[in-house]
Amino acid sequence: MLTFTAQTPLDDLGNGLKQCSGILSDGTAAKQLDYAAGAFGQLLKHPHPVQNRVVAGEFEFTVGNDVFIVIAGESVTIPANTPSGCFCLVSGRLWEISA
Repeated sequence: MLTFTAQTPLDDLGNGLKQCSGILSDGTAAKQLDYAAGAFGQLLKHPHPVQNRVVAGEFEFTVGNDVFIVIAGESVTIPANTPSGCFCLVSGRLWEISA
């Protein structure tokens, strides 16, 4: 089972969203994002693929033109340069992992 170790303080970004950077137990760099119910991650594009692993809660992800409901224990992989964002349905936590 992967674990996350923070390397930066938890930063309150406002609007129910907090994040910190760190490393997973397998050595992979990641961000941990804590969402309050009703908070959302703005639509954006990454120049590289990104895997979002839901650690807790329930999220609605928009990836390109597709919409997915993702719950704790599940992941969604976003291809490079694809618009994506999420809406938190049940307060929770994501790990954002650069693939």
